Amino acid sequence: MIKYKLKCENLHQFESWFASSEAYEKLNNQQLLTCEICGSKSISKSLMSPRVGTNKKNKIKENLKLDSDKEQNLIKELKKEVEKNCEYVGENFEKEARAIHYGEAPERSIYGKTTLKQAKSLCEDGIPVTTLPWIDRKTN
Repeated sequence: MIKYKLKCENLHQFESWFASSEAYEKLNNQQLLTCEICGSKSISKSLMSPRVGTNKKNKIKENLKLDSDKEQNLIKELKKEVEKNCEYVGENFEKEARAIHYGEAPERSIYGKTTLKQAKSLCEDGIPVTTLPWIDRKTN
């Protein structure tokens, strides 16, 4: 058995166990793997911290830091674009998303806060939503 840290095209990360690396490749090639957050089938292995000798640790840490910095920069760019092009509706996200979906409010791109339960309910009702990979500005 092998455990992989995976990520989807929307940068959601999750872990999963596979019988072997070949089993992972077979499932991924057949697009049988899906993101547990958004349902995307575009899945790839994320960086993992393998157990290696100390002579390689510094190089691995350096590579992990570079990839982490790159990911953080992409998230910052995404956040700027969302804030620039979408309306922030705060805690009213679920209500506003439903109103837009049912034509009771003007169609526009919105973002805000919602609970996992509310997000699942929106998805079950066919209202497209996705999670955004950043933390509230106040806690950064």
